[in-house]
Amino acid sequence: MADEVVLTSAVRGNLLALQNTTGLIDRTQGRLATGLSVESAIDDPLKFFQAKSLLNRANDLTSRKDGIGQGISTLETVVEATEAIETLVQQIKGTVDAARSQTKAQREEAQIQVQELVTQIQKLVEDATFQGLNLLNSTASKLTVRFSDKDDSKLEVDGVDFNASQFYLNSAGTSSLSFNATAGASITVSRLGFIDQLSTYSLSLASILASFNEQANLAITRLDQTIENVRAKSATIATNVSILQVRLDFTDNYVNILTEGADKLRLADLNEEGANLLALQTRQALGIQSLAFAGQAEQSILGLFQ
Repeated sequence: MADEVVLTSAVRGNLLALQNTTGLIDRTQGRLATGLSVESAIDDPLKFFQAKSLLNRANDLTSRKDGIGQGISTLETVVEATEAIETLVQQIKGTVDAARSQTKAQREEAQIQVQELVTQIQKLVEDATFQGLNLLNSTASKLTVRFSDKDDSKLEVDGVDFNASQFYLNSAGTSSLSFNATAGASITVSRLGFIDQLSTYSLSLASILASFNEQANLAITRLDQTIENVRAKSATIATNVSILQVRLDFTDNYVNILTEGADKLRLADLNEEGANLLALQTRQALGIQSLAFAGQAEQSILGLFQ
């Protein structure tokens, strides 16, 4: 074409080198800005997809980590509830034991107190709910915490029945003491082992006192069995909390390892890239100067016509 500018080979070579240097500078500045040496599959397909796989795995486990944390909170709710329940049962036990040396009026109040403690235990069981799940009011309740996408990588915790109708154990350690948390106080103490209301016993008579002590001992034995049951269930729950905490710590560390592995594939060495930028900028300045030198030959020809 008549208006086409024809460059000499020297000028064209220097211009091409300068364009390449400018492209490298742009790439290096991009790496410094983003911190990534592999930002897309175009940069390095193999490293890009390897890093993406590691990051996808890390993201999947991060979502599981939230579920593990919620599982821990659910079980911690149960542990706190069982500890509170044990305290209330201990109070029932103390109230029964103290009745041995109380007056008639005091024993009448003690019987009412026992009933109130039973009622409060039932209310506590009903309130021990975390995000709609209550592991203390039914054996049908179950907590399932998944650790990964594998079907068998999970922890399942079955619920227990600590309702008043099943919670208290007899002296043989079986739940055959049927309580109603809202029943009369006399019914409650009879379930524990007393054949009559506490206030009706005349403890000034040795024979009646001996009978009362025998019934109180039975009640305390039953309450001890109940406390042991609470402690056993609480220990099991606490063990499961420990398991979940171990898995949570492992998941945290595993996610970090996966992320670090991906970073090794895709992150730029900022010190190296900074040094590269300085060298490229120097090369660019030299390229501009070389281009100027290459054009001097044509300027010399122009001088012949002046």
